[in-house]
Amino acid sequence: MKDKVLTNFGKKKESSSQSLKLQNVFQKMQAEPVEKQVEVVQEIISVPVKPSKTKEKSFNFSFVSEAENINYIRRLEFEKRRQGSEFSYFTSSDVVKEGIALLRKKGPKLKNRPAGMIPTRRGRVSNGTELKEKVTTSFSLIENEVDYIYDYIYTKSGDILGSFTKESFMNDMIKELKNKYGELE
Repeated sequence: MKDKVLTNFGKKKESSSQSLKLQNVFQKMQAEPVEKQVEVVQEIISVPVKPSKTKEKSFNFSFVSEAENINYIRRLEFEKRRQGSEFSYFTSSDVVKEGIALLRKKGPKLKNRPAGMIPTRRGRVSNGTELKEKVTTSFSLIENEVDYIYDYIYTKSGDILGSFTKESFMNDMIKELKNKYGELE
């Protein structure tokens, strides 16, 4: 340890007794043999490391859908939370993820869309009366689920791109959720 560092003790935050204790500890550390320091490092390294789960990046995926579909998702979310403490962190995004899983099991065999192609397009802007019946919202989905949605839309639209929309996907997904859980009050 440099002498300059040791002389700075006690000048700002430590009391003089704390400064002396710290100086003594640092001087002892410098005087310890290298072998003892290596043993301490080896002990620290030998601690088993738990494998960490890598969290996949999530995206906010927006939908425009009928208000009754969004209300169904929210009712299902509330119903799941009421079932038990294991669902206490259940969100509407989890409901959508479950709907996607149901569509994967029962849905059509999907065609692979060309790389980088997103089969949705901007259409006309809804007027005031249509906006009252529809809601814009977004859900947090991982990349795999977003790709599945785009593949599903691409497959369903067939030769005419834009004939099947995210709103149509939402309707199909809600239909599968209603088949599993029924109508909720």
